[in-house]
Amino acid sequence: MNFYGWLVVMARSSKEIAQVDVRSGRPGNVLLLVSAFSGTFVALLDLTIVNVAAPSIQADLHTDLAGLQWMVDGFVLALAALMLSGGSLGDRYGRKRMFLSGMGVFVVASVLCALAPTLAVLVAGRCLQGAAAAVIVPGALSLIGQAVPDPRARARVMGYWGMAGALAVIAGPLLGGLLVDTLGWPGIFLVNVPVGLVAIVIGLRAIPESADPQHAALDPAGQVLVIGALGALSYGIIEARTHGWGSWITIGSLAAAVLAAALVPLVERRVARPLLPMGLFGDARFTITNLASIALGFAANGAFFLLSALYLQQLRGHSAMETGLLLLPMTLAVLPASLAAGRLNAAHGPRLPMLTGYVLTGAALGAMAVFDTGTSYAVVAALFVVAGIGQGLAITPAAAAVLEIVPRERSGIAAATVNTSRQVGTALGVAVLGTIVAGSGDQVHGMRLSLLVAGTVTLVAAVLLAVQRRAPERLPAESVPASEPLLD
Repeated sequence: MNFYGWLVVMARSSKEIAQVDVRSGRPGNVLLLVSAFSGTFVALLDLTIVNVAAPSIQADLHTDLAGLQWMVDGFVLALAALMLSGGSLGDRYGRKRMFLSGMGVFVVASVLCALAPTLAVLVAGRCLQGAAAAVIVPGALSLIGQAVPDPRARARVMGYWGMAGALAVIAGPLLGGLLVDTLGWPGIFLVNVPVGLVAIVIGLRAIPESADPQHAALDPAGQVLVIGALGALSYGIIEARTHGWGSWITIGSLAAAVLAAALVPLVERRVARPLLPMGLFGDARFTITNLASIALGFAANGAFFLLSALYLQQLRGHSAMETGLLLLPMTLAVLPASLAAGRLNAAHGPRLPMLTGYVLTGAALGAMAVFDTGTSYAVVAALFVVAGIGQGLAITPAAAAVLEIVPRERSGIAAATVNTSRQVGTALGVAVLGTIVAGSGDQVHGMRLSLLVAGTVTLVAAVLLAVQRRAPERLPAESVPASEPLLD
């Protein structure tokens, strides 16, 4: 069903780009879409496909919950920390070159993960996958933007691109369960190889090269600080159970994270072309939307890791394939809710669907705190559906919310910041919620407490969204230095 949906998306978007190219007098470049969509699909697939394989990896590599947290967070941290720089690399050194290079690195990293003899090698491979995905995802968007010059047609094709990404997330648990039960956990990484190679071979022939180095920003100091802050924070939280919260390793890691985070705005305000344009955060609405995105990633994606790896498999005893099927009510609910969010956004603005989505997600996660090993699956499935609808309503309008605020020439970096914020939240959610479970003497009690925390965080974000200023006026263009780069 998910493969059929992917084919539908490809057919519709291919027809769109072909029509555009006929009107502009150029031959259609459907193969470019195949390469860009395939690369995006396989890169985002690894956000969710690993969750159902976690128990098998834990058993084969003889690791604990902290090891599984690093296996998940290695990918997410690299993706979150490098996403803002990923698009600029293509603008500076060539969009085709960087997209295909990212695909090549992703394929190699996937093989490394599949053959990993130890947890350390697996985590290294996952970090490399995340770094490659940080180049692939914005690179694919930029390629589509170059291929479809008409704004309206480009918006529709990018909408299909977003649906392809959503299908990847939806397909992850089910495909992962099938691969784990038939090929073992290395299969979830080896599946990336043929898809990635197809994207590379087609892309070498179909993608034209383009670059705009005068608009590309590389900010090494800001990038290093962001990586340091996220890495040190995650290390301090995940390893606190091993070393103790009062140990110098934990305290030092958390202190280093705070210091690096504090230095980010100081450094960014002094850089001609910063990684993060701090002027955008001068508007409370922009700041609150990004905080809410962090909260959603923290709660929803962190809880998804626990529900798939811990609750359904370890506590309830389901196989990987069964877990993928049992998660379908949540994952399938996301796509129609995302489509509904687009319509609500067009009719009423982003505030209504976002607020509704956060309330539904928070309420569902909080209600999941009653789960135990004997909870009826009818109750579990119903709450999964509510959570999926909430996430679908909440995610899509976030970019639209910031686009109402920022100057139009800052739209690319504003949307990238929201997506990065959600990935940052995911990394923190896996670290914090997993640590709560690991520190509890009883896994069921720990899971319940984690879900309650996740629901509370989401509802607090809903309150912030509810009380923020409604005024639709944009930030003045001068709030962002003119020397900052434009993201194509």
